[in-house]
This record gives sequence, structure tokens and C-alpha cells, in this order.
Amino acid sequence: MTTGSVTGARRSGVRLDQQKLVLALLLAVVSILVLGPVLVLIRASFAPAESMPLETLEFTLKNYVQLLQSPRTLSLIWNTVVYALSSMAIGVAIATAIAWCTERTDMPGRILVRILMFAWMMVPALVVGFGWILLLNPGNGALNVMFRELFGFARPLLTIYTFWSLIVVTAFAVVPTAFVMISSLLRNMDPNLEQAARVHGGNAWATLTRVTLPLLTPGLFSIGIYMFMAVVQAFDLPLIIGLSADVPVLSTRVYLLSSPDNGLPNYGLASAFGVLLLVVAAGLMWAYMRATRLGERFRVVTGKAFRPKRIKLGRWRFAALGFTFGYCAVMMLPLLILLWVSLQPSYSTPSLSALGGLSLDIYRRLLANPMISRAVLNTVILVVSSATIVMVVSSLIGWFTVRSNSKAGKILDALSFLPMAIPPIVLVLAILLLYLNTPLYGTIWILVLGHVTIYIAFGVRTMSSALIQIHKELGDAALISGASWLTSLRKVVFPLVWPQILNGWLWVFAHSARDLTVPLMLMSTGNLVAASTLWNLWQFPDLPGAAALAILLMVALLVVVVPSQLYVARRLER
Repeated sequence: MTTGSVTGARRSGVRLDQQKLVLALLLAVVSILVLGPVLVLIRASFAPAESMPLETLEFTLKNYVQLLQSPRTLSLIWNTVVYALSSMAIGVAIATAIAWCTERTDMPGRILVRILMFAWMMVPALVVGFGWILLLNPGNGALNVMFRELFGFARPLLTIYTFWSLIVVTAFAVVPTAFVMISSLLRNMDPNLEQAARVHGGNAWATLTRVTLPLLTPGLFSIGIYMFMAVVQAFDLPLIIGLSADVPVLSTRVYLLSSPDNGLPNYGLASAFGVLLLVVAAGLMWAYMRATRLGERFRVVTGKAFRPKRIKLGRWRFAALGFTFGYCAVMMLPLLILLWVSLQPSYSTPSLSALGGLSLDIYRRLLANPMISRAVLNTVILVVSSATIVMVVSSLIGWFTVRSNSKAGKILDALSFLPMAIPPIVLVLAILLLYLNTPLYGTIWILVLGHVTIYIAFGVRTMSSALIQIHKELGDAALISGASWLTSLRKVVFPLVWPQILNGWLWVFAHSARDLTVPLMLMSTGNLVAASTLWNLWQFPDLPGAAALAILLMVALLVVVVPSQLYVARRLER
């Protein structure tokens, strides 16, 4: 054997050792992150109510018996289904109309609409909910006060604390995400099919109902299932609006059982409800995956010569513009009222007489508060660490998912996708039970652990889609030239997909900053972040302080995210 062949064999062995070592580490890490909490949750659901799941060997069915026999269970399931179905239907309908106007017509202001939608997708639901409460509170909500003074109403015209108010506010919050997903459907649909319908005598309405909508139906159905699943798992708005409106849902029930205002937590019953919610979410995930596979039959873009054609609205342009920017104006209301309150020394509704009291004193007080400074530092650590760890781990998992045909690679892919079917409130409850008596609990790093576990599924899907477009020979060329496997990834493969890595990093960064579920469920004095501090200020209550912190959090997110989306929107328009 020649010296060159010996050297080549050694390099091949090193590459295999690196891959095996990284694959083994990834399997261990993902198993601990995902399977550990799920197994503890299931164990806890069979544990006695007064004990911790890992501190007893006793098994009991009492939690499930209590869950099934309680008349509240059916009410919780009904509330959850009606809430999720109604919010999804309204939100997807609005998003479809706006997306059609933006992607398929000559309506002016399309770039601005895209930017606004991406910007609102980054606004925390907690912030939106607080804004609507300040607007529609029955006693002193800004809109109710305005209607009372203008029209002399004795009773509030609107109230935020009803089931339908919760549904409508959630539907408005659903629109930006649904818009982004539906825009891709409309942007990639071949207009030649619509033109063929018109050539054969079809008018605009017939073309829309008989060609456009049937082609969009599978995609809209899968998006509807996804958004329904997202609302079933929602926690922020049901917590701040639903509980005051006496409309409990499954997610808030899990939270109240594990973090009661009075008495000891009932982790056993909370875990049983968590398992119920997990089963519901898994069923929805199966339906979503099936709908996505069926949608493959409706692919209509087949060549690079495809180019979408915009429909000329004529006089209907103003109607489309009014509808689209009417929604945008409504979405601005909760943000504007928060800005107003943050500039007042104490809460007061907007009026000309109060203009003289506007000041930045609340912001100065917040920035000088050591608790706020510590929360800001913790937030920076949380979002940067979560986003970085998720994208590093996801990039490696994505490579094994795309390049490896081994059984271990398939198992790794399945494990990384599992958190998609686990509601965050359930996953965080499981993390709480698993790490409650460890040094990790009460630190900022348990929040990082929670966010990495929740968002890793998104990261892997993003990187798998990107890496599948990179030909295998590019990485192999680096290996043949003597580079190690890790070096080929670092210097050849990952630089080719850096836009997807950056987009994924920004997505995790923003969602980590806006999330309330993990910080609230795992909150302690040592791991306060912006979201949990905002909740504490609202509960205190310090309305101006909460409003100012909400504005600061929102501005920080938009400053990071919007410039990149502005660049993407301009590229799409070209």
C-alpha cells in the first residue's frame, strides 16, 4: 500500500469518526431535550397528586379518572375547539383576502403591507393583549370612554372580557403568520391556468371560484390545520383575556393546576391534562402532515419561465386598499394606546387636555431600575443563546437528515420533529417536573433549555429544506482536497446556506424574546426576562411601566427583524 493511500485511509477514518461522534452526541442531546420531559410528563400523570413524579414508585389512575369524570373537562374541550376553530377561520379569511390583494393584484402599497405583516408577526401576543385591554376595558377603556363622551352611552359599547372578544383579538393576531404562508401559495400559482379560463369565456368571478380557489384549497386546508393547531396551543391571550372573561381553555387549565394562586400545585392532574392536550395536538399534526402530502398533487409551477401576472383592479383598487389598510389601522390601535400610556405619569385615556403631561419619565425610571436592567441582560442572554444553539444544532441535524441514509439519521430527524406535536405549555410543564430539584432550575439556562427544545423543530425543518438544495459533490470536493468533515461543513456547505441560517436565527431570536410560556412557567427571582417582568408590572399594577417596557421590547425586536424583511420584500417585488 502506498503512502498516499495510507494517508487517504486515515483521513477517511477521521471523517467517519467525526461523523459518528457528532451523530452520537446529537442523538443523546435531542433525546434528553425531547424524550426526557415527555416521559416524565407521562409518569407524572400516573403519580399521586401530592407527590413528585420522580420521588415515588406509586402508580395511580386517579388523575385520569378525575379528568374524565369532571364536568369541566367537556367544557374545557368545547371552549378550546370553538376558540381555535373560530379564530382560525376568521384569521385565515382575512389573511387570504389581504394576500390576494398584495400578491395577485395591482393594489398600491404592496411592499408596505408585506413589511407591516412581518413586523406584526414579531410583536408579542402579550403586548397586543394588553393594548386591547386598555382600549376595551368596560370601565376606563379608551374606546369606551370616547364613545361615552361622544354619544352619551350609559353602558360600555364594547368589552374585551367576552368569548367573542378573545376570538376576534386572536384572529387579528393570527393574520400576519397566515398571510406569510398564504402569500407563498398565491405567488407561486401559475396564472396561465386562470388565463385559460378567461379565454374560454369565464368572467373574473367564475375564474376565481372555479379555478383559483380549487387550486388553493389543499394549501389553504393545510394552513388552516396549522393555524388551528397553533391556537389550540396558544397561552398568552387566553391567560390575560380568557381567564378574566371566565373562558378557560386547556392551556390555561394546565397552567393554573401547576402554578395556582393559592394552595399547592397539582402536578398529577396538570400532567393528565397535559397528556390530553398532547394527544389532541398529535392528532392535529397528523392531519397537517397528511394535508401537506395531499397538496403535492396540486403543484402547478413546473418551469423557470413561470412569472405571476397581476390582476388590474380598476376602480376596485380603492376598496382593496381600504380593506387592507383598514386591518392595518386596527392593528395599530393597541400599539398606539400603549405608547400613549407609556408617556403618562399615571394611566389616563387619550385627550387634548392630557397632551401637556406627556414625558419620558417612565422610560427613565425603567432604565434606572436594577430589576429591569437585570431582566434586559437576561433577555439578551436568552435570545442570543437560544437562537445560536438552535441554529448550530439544527444545521448539523439537517446535514444528517439530508445526507445520511442510516437508521440513526432517520431517528434523529423524527426526534427533532417531535416538539412540533407537543404544545409549549405541556413541554414546559414536563421540563419543570424534570429539572425542579436540579441546580439548573431557577437560572436563565433553564429558559434557554426550554426555548431550544421548543424551537429546534423549526430550525431543523428550515435547514433541511436549505441543505437539500446543495449538491453533495460540493462538500465531497473539500473532503477530497484533504479537509476534515467538520471543516468542509464550516468552510463550504454552511456558507452556501447562510441566508437560511440567518433567517432561522432571526426567527428564533424574535420568538424567544416574545414568548411568555417558558419565562412564566419557570419564573424565579433569578431568571426574570422582559416578558415575565412585563407580566409582573401589569399584575402589580404599574400600567405606565408595563406599557413602556412593552414598547421597548417591541422596538428592539423590530429594529433587529424589519431591515432584513425590507430587503427580502424589495427582492420579491422585483
